[in-house]
Amino acid sequence: MNNRAGAKRILREEPDTIMVEGMTLKRVSSILRTGVNAVWGCRDLSAVGHPYYILLIVTDRRIARTLISIFASSEKDTGRPAYLRNFLWGEHLCYLFPYRKERRLTDFAIGQVSAPAVGEQICVNLLLAGMESPLPYPLLLLAYRQGLVHIENDNSVYLTPNFDLTALDPGVSESDCVLACAELMLDILGSTRGKQLKSRKLLAKKVQRKSYAHFSEVYHDFNLTLSVRKTGSLPGRFFGFLAEHKDQIFRFILVLSLMCFAVAILMLLSYLIFGEFSLSKLFGRGLNMIGTENLAAK
Repeated sequence: MNNRAGAKRILREEPDTIMVEGMTLKRVSSILRTGVNAVWGCRDLSAVGHPYYILLIVTDRRIARTLISIFASSEKDTGRPAYLRNFLWGEHLCYLFPYRKERRLTDFAIGQVSAPAVGEQICVNLLLAGMESPLPYPLLLLAYRQGLVHIENDNSVYLTPNFDLTALDPGVSESDCVLACAELMLDILGSTRGKQLKSRKLLAKKVQRKSYAHFSEVYHDFNLTLSVRKTGSLPGRFFGFLAEHKDQIFRFILVLSLMCFAVAILMLLSYLIFGEFSLSKLFGRGLNMIGTENLAAK
């Protein structure tokens, strides 16, 4: 209780407006407050329409240095900046992000998965959001683990920067993010009859083995199944059928091969016993005898 009271007192004592390089950022909501950072919802009173932004305020110097290093050494190059701008506010390091309304994937995805194919499409959108996000991998992992993944009514997926930086780890790699993303995908695919989907079985197997190192590998596995549904041509549907039913086709071919092998053995036995390749010799006299007449002798 004392910590909460102290946090509320600090929030009340902080100014509600930050003036920085032509912007007047007015705090309209306090989204998050931790021991190392805060997240505000702000409006720019200097701009037409007073656009809304998310302001990440880093209050811990060690975390600030770590975050600067993470952004500077990020391996991701999506052609888009991870944030709109950064600046110092007193002793605090601030990052400004565009605002998007929260609509958490964990709360809304299950209700929107009306069919297994829809669940698969949401998973593809989730993958694309991770692949295309300019966020460095340490922040991307926080987004996955802290429920900062959201879904639109059209099943598109996006991330929000309302990070709790307490657990920020600069050593996080793409493979860590891929595993966290794949676990979310398994939850989505498991919410309906999608538990029987080939894509889910393959994903679960590879997640258990930690086989995925890159987003592109997961996307490739899913694209193999989705592309055949999207192809309207006869060859596309044919090869799609083969891809989706390859296990059943293999079993059928195996049984057929065993039957052919058995027939070949019977024919060989027929030749060894009767001196000719005639299966009828094994099962009866066939049409050689009609009553007392021997047709073979005529």
